[in-house]
Amino acid sequence: MRLRNKRGWVVRACATLLFAVSAAQALADDWVHWRGPRQNGYIEAKNLPSNWSKDGENLLWHVPYGSRATPIVLNGKVHLINRAGDGETMQERVMALDVETGKVQWEHKFNVFLTDIVGHRLGWAQIAGDPETGYIYSQGVQGLLHCFDKNGKVVWSRSLTEEFGRISGYGGRTHSPIVDRDKVVISCMSSGWGAHGRPQHRILALDKRSGDVIWWTGVGGAPADTTYSVPVVAELNGVRTLFTGLADGSIQAIQINTGKPIWNYRMSKRGINTSLVYHDGKVFATHSEENLDTNVMGSVVCIDATAGEGDVTDKATVWRVTGTGGGYASPTLVDDMLLVADNAAKMHALNIETGEKMWDFKYGNAARGSALYADGKVYIGEVPGKFHILEVNREGAKRLNEESFAKPDGSPIEIFSSPSTAGGRVFLATKDDLYVIGVNPRKSERAKAPRMNVKVRAGVAAQLLITPGETWIQNGQSQKFTAHAFDAKGAYIGVVEDVAWSAAGAKGSIGKNGVFKSASSDNTQGATITAKKGAMTATARLRVLPSLPYREDFEDLTLEEPPAGWITSKSKSHVIEMDGSKTLRKTANRAHPAFARMRNYIIPPLEQGYVIQADMYGKSKKRRFIPDMGLINSRYNMILLGTERKPTLRLVTWDPVPRLQKDIEYDWKPDAWYTMKMAYSIKDGKGWVRGKVWPRGEAEPQDWTIEMMDPVPNVGGSPALYAYSVAISEKSPGTEVFFDNVHIMKND
Repeated sequence: MRLRNKRGWVVRACATLLFAVSAAQALADDWVHWRGPRQNGYIEAKNLPSNWSKDGENLLWHVPYGSRATPIVLNGKVHLINRAGDGETMQERVMALDVETGKVQWEHKFNVFLTDIVGHRLGWAQIAGDPETGYIYSQGVQGLLHCFDKNGKVVWSRSLTEEFGRISGYGGRTHSPIVDRDKVVISCMSSGWGAHGRPQHRILALDKRSGDVIWWTGVGGAPADTTYSVPVVAELNGVRTLFTGLADGSIQAIQINTGKPIWNYRMSKRGINTSLVYHDGKVFATHSEENLDTNVMGSVVCIDATAGEGDVTDKATVWRVTGTGGGYASPTLVDDMLLVADNAAKMHALNIETGEKMWDFKYGNAARGSALYADGKVYIGEVPGKFHILEVNREGAKRLNEESFAKPDGSPIEIFSSPSTAGGRVFLATKDDLYVIGVNPRKSERAKAPRMNVKVRAGVAAQLLITPGETWIQNGQSQKFTAHAFDAKGAYIGVVEDVAWSAAGAKGSIGKNGVFKSASSDNTQGATITAKKGAMTATARLRVLPSLPYREDFEDLTLEEPPAGWITSKSKSHVIEMDGSKTLRKTANRAHPAFARMRNYIIPPLEQGYVIQADMYGKSKKRRFIPDMGLINSRYNMILLGTERKPTLRLVTWDPVPRLQKDIEYDWKPDAWYTMKMAYSIKDGKGWVRGKVWPRGEAEPQDWTIEMMDPVPNVGGSPALYAYSVAISEKSPGTEVFFDNVHIMKND
């Protein structure tokens, strides 16, 4: 259906596309957001247990599948993300259990790679469910964002690391997806291609059904940490708004339909890990790091969410309580009380209007998981292996039950997850086990979940958005882009059919219909697609990639810039003149680990069965400092190690464990060119990684220099260049690495 808006523009109504209001609501037996239907840890429920025992009292069932994350309930199943296997078979896993019996209904295992996160911290991020489609969404520590249907089939997946330059956490910190209407939204620290090369906290919105990019938004200042604050969403004065903590220590509000930043509130000198709580035009936030204006650690802040736009730090504070260090457990809102569990497992009850402390209660020793309030009780765990049930009201708290969990040697089975509840059951996950407790689930009561979707009538068109917001095609292919109109509050109007289109940065042309037709090129290209309508402008990002075989010798590329479309920033790698020709230099002038190491993803993930080859040169410093350099194929690294005591050639996947690694002595020298070739294929269910190294200019050896077999093979991944620089100081660069003659081809 076509119509004309108040300005007379031709738009197409789009009631079922990306920005439509979803009619689906969570059922009474669903728990699809890690903090419940109000996103604040509170649920109206009755007849839940006041006590229980892992030996039988009020225990409905128990299974030896634990999680660091909160169990969610959808489709009659409870869903977990956790670790599976040990040693060479260690993987991450998403699984679904029958909510009545705990019987496994399905599980999906996937490998870990290209991350510094160690094995005992797998399954860090919360998972999310969508009542409308029945889909389950999860992100693994390696950056794989999966969408599963109710039977465990992968509907779509995105590799945030290889496709968008997501920066891995180091302690385990991994962001969690949320679902809102027709979008799945996830944060990440990223350093991608083109304008996204600068490291920044970015928020990505994808179509929940297809995984296509709707919008990208970079927010906040220079990142201080990797973080894992989970966003919350609310209607604020007619604007559907996402609120989240950022890596620079600030709180951000964004129009969730368009990705447009609304306001930012600076709060901490370090990143924010806790989730926020929204209530009646106010946002409640906590942290346990150093404040901006005092060396007192930690604070709880009530922010006026209606204070305006831009930086609202100086005008949006309703109240603040300093010295309360709630840096890991997110706050819980109960009527007029804000329950804040500090890092030492003391619970503080604050009046939401004034910030006045109503009471505090020491329930344990170390807090990570957040409190669930239901039926007049708080359910909460603590890291040293204890679950607590507290009776809580305005006057104070009283312990009703405490249950401890220990290994045979007496050491605690740690608890990081937050409890959840559905259908009269309370789900309690330790790192190793899941316990489901209840009094009589069939007689339990739970109030209808509040309606989170409020339909808003759109006003006059004030902003445009292009979909897809980012994608890629191969040379000679076409891509259709669509312009969408929104009002100033982000309410959706429709598809705009008469915009002016333009494209820059890639060979080809874009027509009036928004279809970009690429022209032939031997290089990768990064394009900006622009749509204009009156005073409104929107842009999207497009990578145009050559088909295999692909060769890059850098000779026709721009100096001081990285190759277009490669996942790298110019501060990490760029083209230079060297000995009369052009090469790619991996810089070594910033000592931070994010800049000392480079994984330069050349093209998006490929299926297994390809070869990557490149020439490389490791420049020493003072003859005794030597860099590492190598290749990545299908998420395996092949590295010439200069940082080892003896010169070494290594094949490895998932360095911190390592799940699989093979080293051989290889007497390579710095300040000389070598050619490296790496191949990977799967045969009879096993992955075969093979590599060759030889001095550049000499004949290629007939035999492989090094080989490794993986019993749990990677299915593919991006070809990439790898380097690690050492001996970097403020006064002089460290050990640089240079690359030339990159070649990617199918296996023979």
